[in-house]
Amino acid sequence: MSYTELEFLIAPVHPWRDVLIAELGELGFDSFEETLGGMRAYIPSDRYERAALNGLLTMRDPHVRVSMTVREVKNENWNALWESSFEPVRVGKEVIIRAGFHAAEAGFRHELVITPRMAFGTGHHATTHMMVEAMLALDLEGSRVCDMGCGTGVLAILAARMGAARILAVDYDMQAVENAQDNVRGNHCEGIVVEKGDVTSLGPDSYDAILANIERNTLLRGMASLGAALRAGGTLLLSGFLRPDVPAMREGASAQGLEPIDVLYRGEWALLACRKPERP
Repeated sequence: MSYTELEFLIAPVHPWRDVLIAELGELGFDSFEETLGGMRAYIPSDRYERAALNGLLTMRDPHVRVSMTVREVKNENWNALWESSFEPVRVGKEVIIRAGFHAAEAGFRHELVITPRMAFGTGHHATTHMMVEAMLALDLEGSRVCDMGCGTGVLAILAARMGAARILAVDYDMQAVENAQDNVRGNHCEGIVVEKGDVTSLGPDSYDAILANIERNTLLRGMASLGAALRAGGTLLLSGFLRPDVPAMREGASAQGLEPIDVLYRGEWALLACRKPERP
C-alpha cells in the first residue's frame, strides 16, 4: 500500500497545527509528524481526496497562512519515516513508551516497547500522554478494560501492566489490529484480545473502564454505545479532541447519563474523564 504525504507550512504554528491535526484525523489521516514550521500528515492513497481539504486550507482565521505540498510515499520508505519522527513518551517516572530502536531507560515503573508502523501518529503524543496520566489514577487491578480505537495497542498493554484481568483492544482498521497484535506479543501480554470492530460491537455492562482516544465526531456518534458498555461505577476516558470541543463532549456524555468528573489539557489537546453512576 502506498501513502500520500501532505506537508504543511503554518504561520503561526501554534495553536493551528493541533487544530489541523484534529481535523485531518476526522478525514482519515492516521499518522502525523511535527516539523519546525508545520507538520506532515499521511493517509492511504486510496482514501486521499484533495477536494475534502479545501475548507481546511483557509483554516478559521484569515490571519493564518497555510501552504501544502503533496507526494506519494511507497511502503519501502515507511519505516525510515516513522523511525525518524517517533520520540519516546514519558509520563513522570511511572511510564515510558519507546520503540525498539530507542535505548532502554532505567527508573520507570512500566516500560512499553511499541512498534508504531502506520497505526501511530506523533501528533497524538499529547493525547497518549494524557490517557496514560488518567489511567494511572485508576485502580485497574482485576478489572475489565476496553481499549477502543486501540491503534498500536499501547493503552491495552498498560492496562495489563496495571493488573487488569480481562482486556479487549478494538480498531476498525485491520492494519492497526495486526500492529496491536504484534505489540501485545512483543510485550508478553498475550492475554489481551485484539479484534477488528467499533463501538457497536461492545456488549452492555461489560467494562469497568473504557479507554477511547479517537477523534471528536467518532466519540460523539458512539457515546451511547460507550455508555451502555460501561458498568455502573465504571470510568470512561475520552481524548483525541481539542480544548474548544470539551463542552460538546461534556454534553454528549451527560446525555447518556454519564457524569463528567475531570478534564486534562496538554497544549491544545484535551481529555475528559466520566463515570457511570452506581445504580440506586
